[in-house]
Amino acid sequence: MREFEGVIAILDGAVPRDAAPLMKVQRNDWLPRRIVAIDGSTITHKVKNGFPGAEATLLMLSVVFIDVSKLAAITPKEIPSPRIFNEMDRASTLDAVLPGSNIHRGGNDTPRRFFRKQVFDAIGGKLDPTHETLLDTLREITAGRRADQCPIEDCSRRYAAGTREYVCACEKKQPLFETDAFRFHERFNELGSNGEVHGEVRHVLEVLSLVNLLRYFEHDSRIHYLKSSAFILDGPLAVFGQPAWLAPYVRREIMRLSEKSRVSNNCDILLMGIEKGGQYVTHFFDIDWTDEQGPRSKYRAGTVIVPDARYVNRNIVFRPEDAKPSGVDTYFGRKVFYKNRVGAHSVLNLGVVNSEGLDFSNTSAAAFPRLADALNVLDHLSTYLYQDAFMPLVRAHAHAAIPLKRGTENSDQSV
Repeated sequence: MREFEGVIAILDGAVPRDAAPLMKVQRNDWLPRRIVAIDGSTITHKVKNGFPGAEATLLMLSVVFIDVSKLAAITPKEIPSPRIFNEMDRASTLDAVLPGSNIHRGGNDTPRRFFRKQVFDAIGGKLDPTHETLLDTLREITAGRRADQCPIEDCSRRYAAGTREYVCACEKKQPLFETDAFRFHERFNELGSNGEVHGEVRHVLEVLSLVNLLRYFEHDSRIHYLKSSAFILDGPLAVFGQPAWLAPYVRREIMRLSEKSRVSNNCDILLMGIEKGGQYVTHFFDIDWTDEQGPRSKYRAGTVIVPDARYVNRNIVFRPEDAKPSGVDTYFGRKVFYKNRVGAHSVLNLGVVNSEGLDFSNTSAAAFPRLADALNVLDHLSTYLYQDAFMPLVRAHAHAAIPLKRGTENSDQSV
């Protein structure tokens, strides 16, 4: 073990760390009139239905519309009534139950097939009754994509993808679902927990909800709302794991919609993702440090750091310097570190809206056309509720949160 440890590269005093790439941003006083925040949550519950280890996951997703103008009406230095915060937002929610191991519907059903059906039903939902479903959104933005392998075990025919729910062309005639393209079923565990794959389903629902809403606002009668709105996703602007193939299609659609907004509104879409944990958050904490004063003492409030591909490969996600940039295949956003006006840390993802942003080595202002507006939002809506808290996501999480004891009092019920 000592010999193994001796060949591991570490960052310490003997290895000089690259200077953080600071960026000077021309600030303005813009603030959005409305914010659309998206968050989801899951809770897994053991189900007593006669089979050992049976479990299911309750998934809740919320899309919260926040009227920021109500905050602007508050007199400076006045302590606002809590009622204002309860009245300033409205939420739309989607919920689903995802089966885990040893949960099925009887007959010739299997837990994996039941899981695939529930994923299809969840993605077939609508956020607005007058708008397309999440499945419609998926179909539109991925049109022309080549199909993957058939999800049916031992299928003897070449897989031909269909729409919605259809039947395999082989002799087994098993049901297939359009959402099988995400390949969640490949990670479904019939002998243990499925919390990780259920989390992947939740995140894909969040991403599709984001694109679905942006497509809703592209209508000629609503596109002007994009000029005064900010769209915020809890977590990175990325898709990981089996459904990571979706990320380039999401990025292409966001660039298309942003170009349309640029023509109609003379501005790009303001799309933000906020990370609360992970390697980038840890790195920001590590570099904002001095031996004399400890954490969060190196950089002054208002500091903006934009890590390029080389910096990330050398200091955060270790790769050879000439390797493909980290995240280029899975992200539809670019990283920015920001220490806001009260000293809180934010690892911001700004949506890629143009060709300059596609170049992960480009850290010019052109690659981040609405960075100043995003920083204003982070300054104006930070909160002391917990460290580095951000009010829109606090509100979104409040609507998406599942009570701790939900479903535990009647645990003897079968599924």
